Amino acid sequence: MSSESLTQLVLGMRLSDDATFSNFLIAPENQQLVHALQGALTGGQLIYFWGAGGSGRSHLLQAICHAYSEAGAPVLYLPLAEKGGLAPEILQQTSSLSLVCLDDISQIGGDERWQEAVFHSVNEMTESGVPLVVSADCAPRDLPLSLKDLRSLLQRGLTFQLHAANDAFKQQILQRRAQLRGIELSDQVCDFILLRSDRSMPALMSVLQKLDDASLQRQRRVTVPLIKEIMNW
Repeated sequence: MSSESLTQLVLGMRLSDDATFSNFLIAPENQQLVHALQGALTGGQLIYFWGAGGSGRSHLLQAICHAYSEAGAPVLYLPLAEKGGLAPEILQQTSSLSLVCLDDISQIGGDERWQEAVFHSVNEMTESGVPLVVSADCAPRDLPLSLKDLRSLLQRGLTFQLHAANDAFKQQILQRRAQLRGIELSDQVCDFILLRSDRSMPALMSVLQKLDDASLQRQRRVTVPLIKEIMNW
C-alpha cells in the first residue's frame, strides 16, 4: 500500500471537518501547547500531550493533520481507541509520511504487538525526520505500558498538559461554536445548558447539534423553552 493510499484509508474516514485550529478556543494555560502544534515542527520532533477525556485532545490532533493535509502533505491520524479493525503493520510505512498523530496511546497498554510496532515506528520516524504528535490521558511516566523502552522513548519529547476548560470557558466555546452555525446563544441559554447537561465537551457539542437541527426544522430561535422541549429537561 502506498503512503498516499494509507493516508486516504485512515484520514478519509476519521478527520472531522470541524476539528480545526480556528474552531479551538485557546485557554491561557493551553497557549504554549497550541502554539507548539501550530508552529513548524522540526524534523523528527516528538510532542506528547495529555489531558482528561473531553479536553480536546482529538480535536487538536485532527487540527494539525488538517493543517498539514491542506498544504498537500501526507499525514496519518490514528485513533488507537479504534484500532480493533487495524493491524499494527499499518505503522510500517509511517517513515514516508510528513506527520503522524497517535491519539490516546494508553489504549495499547495491554497489547504487546502494538507496543512493539509503535516503538519501532517512533525510532524510524526519528531517523527519517518525521514529526510525531502523541496524545494520552496521563503523563508519559504513568502510561500502562509493559514495554518500558517505549515509555522511556515517549518521555524524551516535548511534553504538555492539556487543561480542561472551566465552565466560563465552556460557555465561550458553546457560543463560538453556535455562532459558526449561525446560532446566537444568550448567556442565559448557556447557563441553562451547563446546568442541565453533562458538562463534557463531546456532550455539549451533541446538545448543540440537536438544538441546531431543531431550530432549523422549526424555524425558532434557541431559547430555554425550546431547549426544555427538545432535550426533555
